[in-house]
Amino acid sequence: MRYLLYAIIVVIDLYALWLPPSSKTFKIKPPVMDTVYEETMALEYLNTLRQNAGMAPYGTSEILKKAAKNHAAYLIANHETGHYETKGKPGFTGKMPHERAVYAGYRVAMLTENVTNNSLDYKDAIDNLFSAIYHRFGFLDFISDEIGIGVAQDGKDTDYNAFVFDMGVHDLNEACSGKSYSGPDRYAYKICVDPLHRIEERRLLKILSAEKIASKEIVVYPYDGQNDVPPVFYNETPDPLPDYDVSGFPVTVQFNDYYIRQADVRSISLFDPSGKEIRSKILYAKNDPNHMMKPGQYALLPLTRLAYDATYSVVLRYLSDGKKVEKKWRFHTRKLPEPSFVIDQSRATIAIEPHRTYTLYFPPRDAHDTLGDLHFPADVRVRFLDQNTVQLRLESKNREPFTFKSGERAVEIGVL
Repeated sequence: MRYLLYAIIVVIDLYALWLPPSSKTFKIKPPVMDTVYEETMALEYLNTLRQNAGMAPYGTSEILKKAAKNHAAYLIANHETGHYETKGKPGFTGKMPHERAVYAGYRVAMLTENVTNNSLDYKDAIDNLFSAIYHRFGFLDFISDEIGIGVAQDGKDTDYNAFVFDMGVHDLNEACSGKSYSGPDRYAYKICVDPLHRIEERRLLKILSAEKIASKEIVVYPYDGQNDVPPVFYNETPDPLPDYDVSGFPVTVQFNDYYIRQADVRSISLFDPSGKEIRSKILYAKNDPNHMMKPGQYALLPLTRLAYDATYSVVLRYLSDGKKVEKKWRFHTRKLPEPSFVIDQSRATIAIEPHRTYTLYFPPRDAHDTLGDLHFPADVRVRFLDQNTVQLRLESKNREPFTFKSGERAVEIGVL
């Protein structure tokens, strides 16, 4: 009996988490990136997160790296975002991610791609992608085992950069690069670039199980004991929380079906340092509004932003083989960079010293409260850490007090 398997192309898109300066603001230009360094450190950081979460590290693929670098260059050349390219534009190598991989020499007609634009650096790019559940699942799936990373920056306008991550399966690419199976046993096709190329079913199942075997039975994120967890989630395309512009960093759970065939989740709860449960929304395959989640994947989305420098506890309860199981773990959120001010009123007064960097955090007052349309003097340098947190630095010594303003919020700043 012959066996037919259709390839699935996984593409998800995260747009930039940045705010363009208005005509009445001044923002210092980011420095020129060492893109080779950013690519190297991105792989190291990503693999550290994967291993700590209980998964094998990615291997490197020069072919996927070429495809990722080509797309990053295209995005910068055309000041675009996302996964798609338009034929005829500078740097075009394929409309879809798998087409660009094929152009670079990959032989598999399936690919997972994550893209983000205008990040501060490799860590900010990956943290942003991990804050978005669909992209996080892309980095923590139980199939992909190799990656290519491409980073590009606009040399004339350093505000613009692109980080592209292309993930594939090494042994599957090897199978598609070799001879087509011609034996009597069951086989699969429509997986490789050549749709008629056959892969023996037993070989295919072994390839697709390799990453599962190397991973934990349950992969959670943030993982137990993780520190420096970003406290916030803003947006994703498609958006799992379309009615919220700002919310808390999500918690995800994935059951490895190689070890746990079926798990009946009864509850996932998140608790703040005082033990109070945080109001959240739970998504899984059956209620995911964007139909992106697979069976065995669960996401807890806190409906309020988490606090800086705080320990949170998670309790997961589920049934497995008729037995009740409870799993608990903790993580700690990122510290607010010092010296800092928490601006929780519409009007506030602070004092700063020249030539020193200060952090201003504006806790969101509702689900749509983010900073924008900033107003401040030209001798003040401002950098966004996220859409509610900025760093500022006064470059002039002798200066009168000034106002830092965002919408209805105003901070009167004295100079020491």
